[in-house]
Amino acid sequence: ENRHITWYRTTNNSTMRAFLLLCMLASATAFFTGTPLQAGARQTAQRSSRSNMEMRARVCDLLGKRPNRQARVVTFSHKRNKTVQHVNLQTKRYFSDELGRNVKLRLSTKGMKTVTKYGGVDAAAKKFGLDLTKF
Repeated sequence: ENRHITWYRTTNNSTMRAFLLLCMLASATAFFTGTPLQAGARQTAQRSSRSNMEMRARVCDLLGKRPNRQARVVTFSHKRNKTVQHVNLQTKRYFSDELGRNVKLRLSTKGMKTVTKYGGVDAAAKKFGLDLTKF
């Protein structure tokens, strides 16, 4: 009777090993059979020519102003909570004399005052090194 129990244990052990090996092999093949990721390629949906929206950062096109992410709100109990102070961005169209067409920019209100100060969008873009052909 001892031999029978020993034989059962060794058979059960080898069966368990074979089962685990089969499970690992099946999970590995299931894991690697998906479609590969393409990091550089972008898939764009077919849309009308008028709608060419693109997600952009909240940054002034002329001055490069960014949101202040280190701001804090201090409550009555003097707790300090993090908050973000966003730039006051406005979408504005200016006529570029050099390009002979309208240019649509996302400017901060200070950037709009800067364009007025320099007398036009062409002079301001030249001063700050902005290429208007991209807009």
